[in-house]
Amino acid sequence: MTKGICENCGEKIKPWFKQCFDCNEREKQKPTCEVCNIKVPEGHNLCKEHWKEKQDEKKKLSQIDYVKTKKETDFRDKFEGKYYFNGQKVKSKSELLLLYFFEANELKCQYETCIYPNGKEYRPDFIICDDKDNMIIVEHFGMDNGEYNKKKEEKIKEYDNLCKDQHWFFIWTNEEDMHNLKDKLGKKLNETPLNRVMWK
Repeated sequence: MTKGICENCGEKIKPWFKQCFDCNEREKQKPTCEVCNIKVPEGHNLCKEHWKEKQDEKKKLSQIDYVKTKKETDFRDKFEGKYYFNGQKVKSKSELLLLYFFEANELKCQYETCIYPNGKEYRPDFIICDDKDNMIIVEHFGMDNGEYNKKKEEKIKEYDNLCKDQHWFFIWTNEEDMHNLKDKLGKKLNETPLNRVMWK
C-alpha cells in the first residue's frame, strides 16, 4: 500500500485509512459471510464452507434439540436486533438512530471502518469527516454494567490518547443521549470543529 493512496482506486486518502470514503462504502455494500466475513453471492449470508458446517450441525442434532436450539438462536437474534441503513447491517437500533441523525445533518460518516494509527487496528463505531480534513470518532456505549463499564473506560482513555492529533477528535454517546440527540449529541459535536447553532 502506497502511503496516502487508496489501494483500490488510487485516489488520495486521509492518514490512518487504507481506502478512500467511496471505496470503503462500496466494499460495505457487498454481502459477506456472517462467520468469516469473506464475500458471498448476493442473497447469501454464509460462505459455502460455513453453510455446509451449518447443514452438518443440523443433521447431528436430533429434531427436538434442533427446534430448541433454533428457538434460542431466533430469540437471541431478535433481542440483539438486526437493522439496516442504506443496505448495510448495523448492530443496534441506537446505532441506526445515530446514522439517521448524521444523515439528516448532512455529515459524511463511515460505520465501523478500520483505521491504523501507530500500526494498530481500531474499528470505531463511526468516523465523521469534514471538508477541512478533521475526523471525529464517535463511539456508542449501549450497556451499563460492571464488566462493560470497565471496558468502556479503557476504550475512552485509549481514544482520548489517540485523538491528541490536531485533526482528530473523540466523543461518545450512551443510551441516555438517544432520547434527545439534537441537544445531547449536538452539544458534544459543538466541542469539535463541526459546531453549529442548530442540529436537526
